[in-house]
Amino acid sequence: MVRFENESQYALQRRRTPMHRVDRNARWSAASTAAACALFVGLVLVAGKAHAVPAFARQYGTSCQTCHTVYPVLTPFGEAFRRNGYRFPGTNSDSLRQEPTSLGADTSKRTFPNSVYPATVPSGVPLAFGINGQAVLHPDGKSGGAQKDNKTAFTLNDLTAEAHLWAAGPIDDQITYYAELTVDDSGIAFERGEFHFGDLFGPQHWFNLTAGRHPPTLSSFGIHSSYMADTRWLSTSVTELYGADGGKWDLWGNYNGVEMNGVIAGRFNYAIGLDAGSNIDVRNTQDVYAMVGFKLGGMRLDGEAGGAAPEGGRPWAETALTVDLFVQRGVSRFHNPVGTAVVAPGATDPGSAYADQVLTFGGSLRGQWGSLTLDAGARTEHHDQALFDGTGADMFVQWDELSWVALPWLVPALRFEYLRLSPTGGQIVSDYRITPGIAALVRPNVKLILAGWFEGAHGAPVAGWGPAGGMAIPSSTGSGVVGVENEGVGLTFAFAF
Repeated sequence: MVRFENESQYALQRRRTPMHRVDRNARWSAASTAAACALFVGLVLVAGKAHAVPAFARQYGTSCQTCHTVYPVLTPFGEAFRRNGYRFPGTNSDSLRQEPTSLGADTSKRTFPNSVYPATVPSGVPLAFGINGQAVLHPDGKSGGAQKDNKTAFTLNDLTAEAHLWAAGPIDDQITYYAELTVDDSGIAFERGEFHFGDLFGPQHWFNLTAGRHPPTLSSFGIHSSYMADTRWLSTSVTELYGADGGKWDLWGNYNGVEMNGVIAGRFNYAIGLDAGSNIDVRNTQDVYAMVGFKLGGMRLDGEAGGAAPEGGRPWAETALTVDLFVQRGVSRFHNPVGTAVVAPGATDPGSAYADQVLTFGGSLRGQWGSLTLDAGARTEHHDQALFDGTGADMFVQWDELSWVALPWLVPALRFEYLRLSPTGGQIVSDYRITPGIAALVRPNVKLILAGWFEGAHGAPVAGWGPAGGMAIPSSTGSGVVGVENEGVGLTFAFAF
């Protein structure tokens, strides 16, 4: 077993806000007796045996700050751990502090395939549990945010908005798993469930396989790498903005699929994937995507020796620039009750089925100088059939986030988001938001985020800006919100054990 003298040496080896929504796939009623019993048993196990420590920290016997700043944002080492399929650099089992339970003898490796290849399971319960929510203040009672909240000035209605149950851990030095259930007012959602098969062949870290329900890898960084938003990218469904209520495709949705990914020479990474996308009925799987990235300076993308070590006592700090590019092509079939649909070939419901072909290009960069980080990205989406009358639309999204780790537990940040919709032959509408705030760790697994939401809009799509997380309410499609509205101030509370 490897021993480390301090955390820095060891490191070498959903928030939900009103502005962002999480796509709920495979949702079923929370009233289901079987599901409720299963969840209850899971929570009892967490409370009784997890010792108030998240699953990975417990298994590797280290602080959450080895991989996180203010969670879920990751340190350079935490990102390397995630890219490696939730495995430590080197030989993963050498870094485990919680001795796993063996499922078979090592001699079975030599007699395979005439015996079952052995594996392991964690000796403790590999579960973690979390809750998040927020208190909201609306200083301006005439703002769209206040109007959407029934003209309230202050509300605790969402103080506990979501509960999460995670399971994660290694099966052996090549295979790991990750799963997540989320509970909110609308029921229980099976968010993610994926297996990671590492180092299938070739040099270490070059060829890995991910299979299951998961978001596509379109960036070198985790999807929740933002201090001020639920996701690093502004994630929304164009068809939902135009009234769709079924089969709502979102670029960063959790879909069933397979993906080949890897890190080459520590500085280049890539992903190529195929997933089922979002459809109102069973269709041929044809959503494909590809991503490439490069990192200059700082720790290697795979966390192996050869890159710059984190600064002593500041595992989050490095000087580096990372650039990513991606492309995605997909087809989604959805339902839109706003008007009479154009019949999609082979549709099961000719009166309301649409077939939308999507082509997306985008890229992002992250520049880091010590404790200061600038994150930015942009993408364009072309939908050939997004509106209820069968016409297409283009969406352009751009975002920036500047953050500074002032103290290990305190991170002020400023975020900007811009979204523009251009329907074919129709009115161009746009929305922008500014979110200043500060994120703080009260304890390693308890956080508070104080943020203000400012928004301006020029017009709105049929469904308003709500599906994209917006609060502005223009009086008509062609009119705008005068100036910038103070939509609200929120204090987010979250914990994970």
